[in-house]
Amino acid sequence: MPPDAVRRHPDVEAALRAAVVADVAWTVEGRPRVHGVLPLVGPDGPVLALPFSELATARSLAAAGRVLVCLSEPEGAGRAWRPLAVRARARLHEDPDGDVFTAILLEQELLRWPPSRLLADSVLLRREHWWWLPRLLVHLEVLEERPLAAREGPDDHLLVVAGDGAGDGAGDWPEAAVTGPTGAVRGAAPAPGPAVLLGQELSWPDLERWGRWSWQGRWDGEALQVEQAPESTGLPPVPGLLSRWRRHRALERSCRAGLAAARREAAGVTGP
Repeated sequence: MPPDAVRRHPDVEAALRAAVVADVAWTVEGRPRVHGVLPLVGPDGPVLALPFSELATARSLAAAGRVLVCLSEPEGAGRAWRPLAVRARARLHEDPDGDVFTAILLEQELLRWPPSRLLADSVLLRREHWWWLPRLLVHLEVLEERPLAAREGPDDHLLVVAGDGAGDGAGDWPEAAVTGPTGAVRGAAPAPGPAVLLGQELSWPDLERWGRWSWQGRWDGEALQVEQAPESTGLPPVPGLLSRWRRHRALERSCRAGLAAARREAAGVTGP
């Protein structure tokens, strides 16, 4: 569908643009998946600009088609922000040269995501960290918004329950709700199904650390029957100089590996 044929949702786009972080949820083989993202808004509407280190995630989102973008983290958000869950259709455009991302979305990312400034806040940095600019652009066609409570602290969690697969695609949209410290759902509870209960905490205002942890199991309509618990919870410790260097190198290796894999596929080359 051409961009001018897509119905725009200015209030939703304003809320997405005002958010610092969001969660995108989708269903794979009947199980929910949740990924933390920075929601951006381009000329054609909302878009997620994932680095090539997240190649598998981007392709999984595109294969699912139906995604739920959840705005539940109010801290640091702009005035237009409001909590909501957005049903959308996902379409992937791979930008291996980073031309589209750099021209249209980079400035928006730099304004809202401090870690990216260390990699691309000048011409020299962009030349040195060239592997950060190629992006997997997941375009979102907004279809419907649904109510969602806001997190009020690190003891609140996002509950995501897989859809029942009754739609005309590979699966239905997942459902989401925010739970308080006691586990009680704020608002309407999702229908029973496979579920993930996600917690997170960010370091403000540098956003250098983003701790995410989750419990997996089955939601029975009132409580989560836990099948897998996280090894740890809470904000990761402040990294030292060596830890920062290792993390930087690991990010570079994974971005370059994902980019190389995509280029091999585009050239029709199989194997490593």
